[in-house]
Amino acid sequence: MKAKKFLFCLLVGVMTASPVALAQDTDVSLLKEKIINLQNMYPLGIRTLIACSKVTDYGSYEPLLDNRVKSGDMIFFYFEPQNPSTKKAGGRYEMWLTQDMFVFTAQQQEVFKKESAVEIHYQTMLPRLDIYGVDQLTLDKISPGRYIFKVVLHDKIKGEEASATCAFEVVK
Repeated sequence: MKAKKFLFCLLVGVMTASPVALAQDTDVSLLKEKIINLQNMYPLGIRTLIACSKVTDYGSYEPLLDNRVKSGDMIFFYFEPQNPSTKKAGGRYEMWLTQDMFVFTAQQQEVFKKESAVEIHYQTMLPRLDIYGVDQLTLDKISPGRYIFKVVLHDKIKGEEASATCAFEVVK
């Protein structure tokens, strides 16, 4: 008898909690749609560009405290796009970004260039809001000195581009 009463209470609890969970899920979905609409309205940008020794995931990285790296070592640049556009069609969400990278001397001479170094192309059933990218450079062919790393982000859906720079130094 106690087991039947427990199961009945459990069933009643699940039935009464489900509308709350469904309402919260709907609220979150509506909020995500509003975020997408705002991102589509505003210009593309780059929120974050940081020189790092290691990148693990979105928002999870080890920044180089002094932006110095030894000649021959590897350096990572973590970046987060701001206001990337999302196209919604047929119940799917599409986001498509490419990014070029450049390295310039302190005197603005180009020493490295790679177009379409990073491609972020999602076609998903649910929207992606936390987007990041990572550029990786091995500094074995760059002499010690001060440099500027530049990224140019291209939004293939909006037809816009944005750029950002980060100074770093190669040491012996």
